[in-house]
Amino acid sequence: MILYPVVNGVKRSYDSTRRQEQARQTRHAVLAAAGRLFTDAGYGATTLQQVADEAGVAVQTVYSTFGNKPALLEELLDTSIAGDDTPVAVNDRDWMHDVFQHPDPARRLDAYAAAVTGIHERAGDMFSVLRAAATTDPALVPLAATTEQRRRAGAASVVNGLETLGALRDDLTVDEAVDVLWTLNSSEIHQRLVRESGWSPDRFRAWLATTFRSALLAAPEPP
Repeated sequence: MILYPVVNGVKRSYDSTRRQEQARQTRHAVLAAAGRLFTDAGYGATTLQQVADEAGVAVQTVYSTFGNKPALLEELLDTSIAGDDTPVAVNDRDWMHDVFQHPDPARRLDAYAAAVTGIHERAGDMFSVLRAAATTDPALVPLAATTEQRRRAGAASVVNGLETLGALRDDLTVDEAVDVLWTLNSSEIHQRLVRESGWSPDRFRAWLATTFRSALLAAPEPP
């Protein structure tokens, strides 16, 4: 969009799209800097001045863009989970399509295992930062609680889709199936197997898909 303001009687043009792109690049630089510092030094030990210095911007820019440090961590967590800052809900992302639309329940869980693995690869460090920081910073307790509520709601949406297909095991209630899926998709399991035990992301994804299937799906009818 090109705007033409009048300054001292002279029409002068500028490209607002360019300014928006510059603001977006600044936002990305601050988020990247915060991610490095929160991971390496810890959330509590990192100041917004340090984030600004790392990003190469004024600290006032950080405050005006994000407001405060908890809001910065929340934005960093959201963009890490989604993979970018496009305003599209996670469940509406292309990589979640088969989780809700594929007619085969096993393939739905395969797609969900891939989605969960991708999320933890991108956001695993921020999940760890939030868990650790919330134990000492009361300002982060609501964010930690909301993050868990959203993760459980995501698991519930997957289970509800399987229930609609009549695919859940007979010995599981819907609530129990949500409990199982919510537990299995936790970042702690990814942390222990991939970060601490040295599993590759592909190995983790394959194991997670197999575990999802055996834990949730009814045995196929014999031919």
